[in-house]
Amino acid sequence: MISLIGKEMRMTLRSLVFYIFIIVACFFYFTSYATSETWGELGPPAAGTPQNMGTAEHPMYGWKQPGNAFELAKRMRTEIGWDLDSGTTTKYKIGFLVENKLDGEEKGALSEAIAKLDVILQDPDKYTLDDVYKISDELNTQLGGSTMYKRGVGNFGFPIESYDEAVKAQKVTLDLYRDKVEAGELLPGAARYFCDYLSLPAGIFPVFLSAFLLLRDRSSRMSELIYSRRVSPWAYVFSKFIALGVMLSLVFLVLSVVGGWKTVDILGLDGQAGEAAAIFLGYTAWWLLPTIWASVAFGMFGSMLFRLGIVPIALQVIWWFISVLPLMGSYGLYRLLIRFNSPDDYVLYKDWADEIALNRSFYLVLAVALAAGAAWLWERHRSRLDSAGALSRKRSKKKIKTATEAA
Repeated sequence: MISLIGKEMRMTLRSLVFYIFIIVACFFYFTSYATSETWGELGPPAAGTPQNMGTAEHPMYGWKQPGNAFELAKRMRTEIGWDLDSGTTTKYKIGFLVENKLDGEEKGALSEAIAKLDVILQDPDKYTLDDVYKISDELNTQLGGSTMYKRGVGNFGFPIESYDEAVKAQKVTLDLYRDKVEAGELLPGAARYFCDYLSLPAGIFPVFLSAFLLLRDRSSRMSELIYSRRVSPWAYVFSKFIALGVMLSLVFLVLSVVGGWKTVDILGLDGQAGEAAAIFLGYTAWWLLPTIWASVAFGMFGSMLFRLGIVPIALQVIWWFISVLPLMGSYGLYRLLIRFNSPDDYVLYKDWADEIALNRSFYLVLAVALAAGAAWLWERHRSRLDSAGALSRKRSKKKIKTATEAA
């Protein structure tokens, strides 16, 4: 088994598609994570003089996230009012944002949410941010789910319209950043951000390699030789599964070490390179590898089921589109890859940790199950060929016997 795995790993190194995969993964790393925008989000907030980005009549000094129940309830009420006035609301459907027309029951749910928010606005000191978010959670459910009211999807930010307010917001942001650093949440947040971007290539490109892995011998006319040998289907299929999974995983694990080191270097976190590497490796192993291994197994299983490599590729493209949005939240078992497009929001991450753990565990089990299914289908196909070969030999012997007797 070990020798078979080593042989398959060497075969992978000869594949042009594997090197294209490396290039694509690096492209996503350098254009999505290792960018000035990322370092700006991860680093300390700017402490300069706030600049008016609007006009003299309508000044705007940036955007601010609600810091208390009053601000959140006020902003949420405003957005619900916009939806009621327009008669539509925004939903995610098959990974895309779609304007959905409201029916009478949904309009009633929005009006009911406004009434609840009005109660909070009358005496906001009695309520917390979580109390307000529970209203949006309930509203999201009443609207059928996957709406902008889902916690972590709509951020309910609002514009800063005065210089003094901008200075106060700047101080709050700086205090939050210091709290994050002191709590040890900076590097884990960066690792989640890294995994969020690298999950995009991890969720689709492995299938381009695995979908033709078991069909390769047929195209090279080696299948009959392999089928004629008494090689175990489990050893044959799982050696390919393990070899390709390991090779693809190594690409992301190496990038995670590079990402951790680069993050420490850019942010000036002296002496934390080892800690960053460990954190990035841990998140990558838990966040990305189940997606990679499930993609590999799906390609192998699909190619054996349909006897064509293009079919599992097409199905996985659809699966990828379904999984890619929303950017935060929604960690159901149908999502091959998971998103958490924020280096912050640690509290939200903790709230979703159980869902994420269930999703990742499910895909690890699914990967093994699909690989086992591919081995079973491979053996079944070999048995059919053996039966056909035996029948063909029997018929040939019968013809020879008949010809001899006739002579």
